[in-house]
Amino acid sequence: MRSALLTLLALAAPQVLAGINWDVFEHGVVPTFKWSRPFPDDGSDPGGFHVNCKAKKTFHAKMYKLFDLPAQPPGGLAPWHDAIEDFMGHLDFMGSWDGVDHKGQEREIVVMEWKDVPLPVRHWIEEQQADPSEGNKKKWFFGVFEKPKEPGERIFGTVTPKVAAPAATESPQEGQAHPTHDAQPVKDLKDEDKILVFPGGAIYEILPLWVAQGSGACERELNNIAKYKHQAIEHSVIAWVTDHTKPQRDLGKRDMQFTIEAMAVTETEEGKYTRLMWERMYRNVRRHERKQQREERQKARREIQHGVTRDEL
Repeated sequence: MRSALLTLLALAAPQVLAGINWDVFEHGVVPTFKWSRPFPDDGSDPGGFHVNCKAKKTFHAKMYKLFDLPAQPPGGLAPWHDAIEDFMGHLDFMGSWDGVDHKGQEREIVVMEWKDVPLPVRHWIEEQQADPSEGNKKKWFFGVFEKPKEPGERIFGTVTPKVAAPAATESPQEGQAHPTHDAQPVKDLKDEDKILVFPGGAIYEILPLWVAQGSGACERELNNIAKYKHQAIEHSVIAWVTDHTKPQRDLGKRDMQFTIEAMAVTETEEGKYTRLMWERMYRNVRRHERKQQREERQKARREIQHGVTRDEL
């Protein structure tokens, strides 16, 4: 099946092969992965949109499988074994690149130096983890861990986020409680003393933030995460992991790279008309399918009530 599909694609559109993640076909995708590539594989702009600006960056990381956790570095993550297992246990696995689910101990996680993570991403992660509300814990996609200071030291939890102190000039309004200062002191760690751990699928939640810094005219747009959409619509920001390498595991290496591209787009009038037409057509098709299913169920009930049996032969 895969061989036939590869041959067909090679004949029809050779330029798209580099953008295909074959693991999607071999292993499947986690049910919660809601993203799909929002622009063409061949590098052309999305149809029906004016591209206001775009940005692209490549990052270095290491990628491990869960069965690597007990092994010592550089092949494994033994110092963080318990901490990573605890962190991964609090959320549903978000998949690897493109949401791929290798399942069980074959599942992949990405590890980066905290200092190599762009500032907008660091700030977003710290803001989410500083909010202890139950609803916000669903956004704890990324684990920040301290590096061991000496051989044999083990890490048992994530780094405690810093709590912003209230401004000295602020005073509570009438009827409001005075701010409390009972937050526990947080150890001040240098950026080079921390690592970031996450399943590759988590990155899609905030892709534009990874390429926003230094993107010139695009920086303000890409930092506005509210404009980030699954698919281009009206005035929005779209992004994708356009390339990712695999570690040379047979050589004992875990190094890999991933590339993110993002763009701010504005829908043209013609593009909007076409999109709305296809949306209406899709709704009508789905409505017709539901009607057929409903009629078939009603027919089956009537046949049961009247004792009708069908001979499928």
